[in-house]
Amino acid sequence: MKIIVTGHGNFATGLQSTVKLLAGELPNVAFIDFTGDMNDGSLSDRFKQVLADTDQAVFFCDLLGGTPFKEAVKLSNQLGKDIAVITGCNIGSLLEIGLQLGDYKANATTLAEQLVTTSKAQTKVFHHHAIVEPSDDEDGI
Repeated sequence: MKIIVTGHGNFATGLQSTVKLLAGELPNVAFIDFTGDMNDGSLSDRFKQVLADTDQAVFFCDLLGGTPFKEAVKLSNQLGKDIAVITGCNIGSLLEIGLQLGDYKANATTLAEQLVTTSKAQTKVFHHHAIVEPSDDEDGI
């Protein structure tokens, strides 16, 4: 099983840099940027290279409907492999799931669903709360 992180510009290698800083290299995770000098065909060729040695993969894309997403979806239909495609996940989900990937036994769709669930669980709003300081006449207990 592989996870293929892809997106516009340096989305993928930006996440790769963060992952490396926090956890080192993640085995079985590939990072493929879609840069301005590429077209959909060259991106698809790069995807095929990474998929050549696996029958299971999850594409972790930056945007729904963008070229990396569309090319991943096309390949998921064409190659006859167990491939799932997700979009909009975060670095926390990639780290949590990516670190467990070596022992992963389920199919690509199950892994994709775990990535999305983990991303949702890790997406939070920070709320400021007023800190009540004890008055001078209180003993603080």
